Amino acid sequence: MQLWTAIALALGVVLVGAAGFQLARPKALPSGGKGEGKGEGGKADDAPEPSAGARLSSPASERTSKPAPERTSKPASERTSKPAPERTSKPAPERTSRPAPERTSRPSSERLLPKIAEPNEDEDDSELTVITLSMPRLSDLSKDDDREVEEHPDAPAKAIVVDDDAAADEPTRASPFILVSAAGQTDKGQKRKNNEDSYVVVDEHGLFVVADGMGGYAGGEIASALTVEVIEKAFKTQKFEGPAYDNVPRRGQELARSIQMANKAVFEKAAGDPMLKGMGTTVVAARFSLNKQRLYLGHVGDSRCYRLREGKLEQITTDHTMAALGFTGPAFAHRLNRAVGTQPSVEIDLIIGRPRPDDAYLLCSDGLSKMVPDEELRQILVETKHPQQAIDKLIARANEKGGHDNITAILVCVKSPAEYIRSLREAPTAEQAS
Repeated sequence: MQLWTAIALALGVVLVGAAGFQLARPKALPSGGKGEGKGEGGKADDAPEPSAGARLSSPASERTSKPAPERTSKPASERTSKPAPERTSKPAPERTSRPAPERTSRPSSERLLPKIAEPNEDEDDSELTVITLSMPRLSDLSKDDDREVEEHPDAPAKAIVVDDDAAADEPTRASPFILVSAAGQTDKGQKRKNNEDSYVVVDEHGLFVVADGMGGYAGGEIASALTVEVIEKAFKTQKFEGPAYDNVPRRGQELARSIQMANKAVFEKAAGDPMLKGMGTTVVAARFSLNKQRLYLGHVGDSRCYRLREGKLEQITTDHTMAALGFTGPAFAHRLNRAVGTQPSVEIDLIIGRPRPDDAYLLCSDGLSKMVPDEELRQILVETKHPQQAIDKLIARANEKGGHDNITAILVCVKSPAEYIRSLREAPTAEQAS
């Protein structure tokens, strides 16, 4: 009897639990949202079952049914419906539509700006053209640059020996080995309104200088005149500023230092006056040491020095142009790569030679050398014995051929002392005959 009673009670408990389970199960389904939990592969339906309290009481079923649907239905729906559309519709279009057009439209328009701003490109080109003449930094000087000029006014002096026996610096003799006579002249030419060339002959120091200026608003005239003035003054006062050069004899050092002094004077003059910005000059300066039988020739730019020896004419200077650096083209090759006064210091070619009796040295600006071929120069120098007459013929020939530039020339004739005295005696007779 007791056994059947126990069995009946057990069956009753089972029936009551099953009824409670059936009553608790429908409460979880509506919160799942119209079968959305089944779309997750049964995860939403399985969530309430692990809680054993669902069979015993309704509070336990509320704790398991309410939070479980929130974890399975709401977050799942938010992950699938709301966040997913935001990632596919809103962020994706922003990455494809907004940033992409900015990268393709705005940067491409910015790339077109340099092409539209054509004057800037021309300035670069012009700046690039001003930079081959070493002229672009004159307006950007600072006080520090001026101090640097004072402390380091020198640039390398390149010593060039044109005669094998001229390298050794022989002792100075009491009597001269050679004597020289010279004549010089400058001419405006046929095309130019102003003459930007300058020259000086200082017989007592055996000094002869030709300078060909360049620059707007009378800058060329000022640069060339200032250059010959400073060099002449340095020799007349025997005051040479700046450190000495170790690789050349004293007389060559003095010539190079005088050119550096002229470079500094022109440079500072241009820096102090905006109207003179960009001015500079070439220079070819010859110093004859008669008692040592030496020639010291300082050279910057494209003014030249020719030597006539035994009927052969030879250019002993090298033009400091872009063509000498390997550049070609009529609009570029002739431009200078070095000039006096365009930088705080300038590199100088210092040529050392040993003049011989009957040599002739022609210093000239490019207004002569570009108009008269070398062979014609040689013919005039060979046929004309007197320096002044030869100079007159050379300038006249340059003008006959167009005279496109200013023309300046100095002719220095070298003679032995005996021949020099004889030429002085014959000069009055030649003048009377003419």
